[in-house]
Amino acid sequence: MGILPKLKYMVSGATGRIGRSPRCPSCGSCRSEQVDRKYFHALLLCSECKLLHRYPCDNPEEMRVFYEDGYAEPGLTTDLPSDAELRVLIDTGFRGSPKDFSYQIEILRALGLNAGSRVLDFGANWGYSTWQFHKAGFDAEGFELSQNRAAFGLKLDLDICTDASKLRPPYDVVYSSHVLEHVPNPSATLHQQLSMLRLGGLVVAHTPNGSAAYRQGNIQTFHRSWGQVHPVLLSDNFVANAFARYPYLITSDDRPEELRKWDQSSQIINECSQSGFFFAVKRAT
Repeated sequence: MGILPKLKYMVSGATGRIGRSPRCPSCGSCRSEQVDRKYFHALLLCSECKLLHRYPCDNPEEMRVFYEDGYAEPGLTTDLPSDAELRVLIDTGFRGSPKDFSYQIEILRALGLNAGSRVLDFGANWGYSTWQFHKAGFDAEGFELSQNRAAFGLKLDLDICTDASKLRPPYDVVYSSHVLEHVPNPSATLHQQLSMLRLGGLVVAHTPNGSAAYRQGNIQTFHRSWGQVHPVLLSDNFVANAFARYPYLITSDDRPEELRKWDQSSQIINECSQSGFFFAVKRAT
């Protein structure tokens, strides 16, 4: 982020407090405790739903505009590849690239997905993950809010959906990779995903880790993990609270051999002390 955007963001922290209460964007509660601070912005832990959220926070439209026009991440997240770069990625099946999803594919297989399983790639960006899910044999569908990045998917012969009302549930899995920390209301988004599953289907996600075991043991790296780009952080307590009635596996250890040990009928929270955060929730009813 350049100097001018940083200054604008800092000023927004001061002016954004005017007339704006520290209300949790997920459950609406104003009861919270401060766990970190950056100048005029604070990171609050909601006492009710356990979401870590930035205060002051942007409204959904402000967030949409930022991620569409102002969000810049080095590499192939927000920078679209040239035609020559895309040809190389396709010819190599993305192997060895920053967007190689072979590990994520092994995770889905470890959780019981087979050829033909229906996968909703939630937050598909410009299609690199959806394309690889297809090549792995899954019946994959991509969903992305950014019109510009979704349109690029046509170069991969993908019709990435930008209108949730046009999705085609039910799915066997709704998968998201570093998406939920960008949405205005993670709890509402997760329950929307759950509603799109068939009975026995899974919500599966990777996000940055907001769990106490990680933030207390890695103070400096945790401090850098939240801000304008990551206005909310999910944790073991948040996911367990949001899905209290469902089987789940919550962990920092997403190795396929470990995931196969979950019986998909229990509520399991394993160690959550690493920077990565993974969870799978089963729609059992």
